[in-house]
Amino acid sequence: MLNLVHSKTLRVAALALAAMPLLLTGAALADAAKPKIIFVSPLGPGNQFMLPMIKGFQEAGAQLGVDVTFRGNQQTNDFAAAPAVKQMLENAIASKPDGLVVSDQYPDVLNDTIKAAVAAGIPVVLTNGGYGEEGHTGALAFVGTAEKDLGMLGAQKLCALGAKNVLVPTLPPGIPLVDLRMEGIAAGIAPCKTTILQMPQETLFDATKLVNTMLAAIQKDPTIDGVFSLGSCCGPAMVALVDQLGDKAKTMHFGTIDLGAPVLDALKNGKIDFAIDQQQYLEGYMPVVMLGNYLKFSIAPVDTFFRTGPGLVTKDNAAKIIDLTAQNYR
Repeated sequence: MLNLVHSKTLRVAALALAAMPLLLTGAALADAAKPKIIFVSPLGPGNQFMLPMIKGFQEAGAQLGVDVTFRGNQQTNDFAAAPAVKQMLENAIASKPDGLVVSDQYPDVLNDTIKAAVAAGIPVVLTNGGYGEEGHTGALAFVGTAEKDLGMLGAQKLCALGAKNVLVPTLPPGIPLVDLRMEGIAAGIAPCKTTILQMPQETLFDATKLVNTMLAAIQKDPTIDGVFSLGSCCGPAMVALVDQLGDKAKTMHFGTIDLGAPVLDALKNGKIDFAIDQQQYLEGYMPVVMLGNYLKFSIAPVDTFFRTGPGLVTKDNAAKIIDLTAQNYR
């Protein structure tokens, strides 16, 4: 009797399973229409800084069943790329994606276009660039770091290590990202002080000129006993500067925002003291999570600022980070 009942149960189950494709056809077709999300960035995949961000973006898309496309500008000097990024953003909007991820490095140039996307019914998440701009653009959220915090942490760390006069190579005022980092340095450096080295943009992206300019400033003022790099543009040049300084570098302290192969090798070898990491894998990953949930389930983020950093990398954890960098996670 038990076998007969079991046999009948199996037959009923088999019939039910056979009927399921017919019942679920509508749902299957709905699932097949993946949301399409485009990421527009002022930096392209040729820039090492972007590789973890792109990886996070693509892996989130694969994991969540979202069709993702990355569009990055190929210019190395991203500060000169605003018109190109605006054109890329306009082209992305014209293709009518379901959602947009935008690195809003140039609010004055991009915000009106981002507003137009939102007005057209395309939800937007800002990432990496655009802290504080989510409220001005109608974006769902900003994913990244508060730029001022990066500068403040670096200044506080160098001062705590013993540096009394920190050299900071920077640009003239007018670039929001740079201005906020400089505000953070000013807020965090006391009771120590800074020597501000303002340079034209072309110098900042010419490693040889940058090294020579920093070296000349240190030779002119022997009280300078620390150097802080504002980002990936200057970290490798700072590492080269350490080699140029020779024995004098042993009495100084060095820190930078952002990682990269020369910086990580210098950390591992004890040439520089620390690097501040934005953990940009999350800057690519989390916008897809937010937009995917918003598009599929109408779930909007409650907090409009998702903080990805700052994280701190030192000699103690540099080897592990080097391994993760080789996999484009850091």
